[in-house]
Amino acid sequence: MACKTILVHADGSRHAAARIRYAATLARAHGAMLLGAAFTGISRAVFPDGFDNRPGTLAASCFEPLADNARRALDACAAIAEELGVACDRRLVCDQPDDGLARLARFADLVVVSQDDPDEAPAGSVVRIPDYVILNSARPVLVLPRCDTPAAVPACVLLAWNGSKEASFALAAALPLLQDAGTVTVADLASAAHYGYREQLDEVQGWLARHGVRADCLLAAADGEHGRALLDLARERGCDLLVMGCYGHGRLRELCLGGASRTVLAEATLPVLLAH
Repeated sequence: MACKTILVHADGSRHAAARIRYAATLARAHGAMLLGAAFTGISRAVFPDGFDNRPGTLAASCFEPLADNARRALDACAAIAEELGVACDRRLVCDQPDDGLARLARFADLVVVSQDDPDEAPAGSVVRIPDYVILNSARPVLVLPRCDTPAAVPACVLLAWNGSKEASFALAAALPLLQDAGTVTVADLASAAHYGYREQLDEVQGWLARHGVRADCLLAAADGEHGRALLDLARERGCDLLVMGCYGHGRLRELCLGGASRTVLAEATLPVLLAH
């Protein structure tokens, strides 16, 4: 599937410029439109049709500054897109970022957000934007690390495979990026003695080859937690993108026990494409 609409979260955070530039660089490489979305932070349950308050009213004094902040974020997004020669559509949405992104994502091919940053999280906040969008949009989500990765088309990709539906979805969703990469490694960190895993890797390798992607395969036993093992492997191989299925063992179990998805979302220092 071609990647023709890339949705990026535009806000006033310190990570916004790097996030937008990364998304715009991908859009330029794929001939895609950049869809920049900024949010007022007010749930659509409060204003289901948006708000349009008369100037000078108490409501306007409360809500217009929020809309002004979102407009400034969109102006910054448009400026980066123009600098890179990328078509950009701007959306100011009267909603909270998590739900608003999940809804807009249904009309995009890829969503770009940033890893949660505890230093910028509002006091008492419990919503994690990457998690929410992954689980509620049915689209692949590219999560950029807090260290603000330089904008570039991924050249060395590690694809995590465990035979699950989520891993298969991530594989297909990442295909446009895999086709542009110079090196692709498919890694299965299950027990090397597990029956059928070698055959599955051969099938993945053959499927990728039919789509013009040459991939190497790695079957090995993980030492310790799988999420951390994947991050260590990506670091050892100099990868600039990790692709994996997300929450394949159930959301409640992941929340209670941790799991590879939780570890990767919290600790990744490279971009991660996740699909559920």
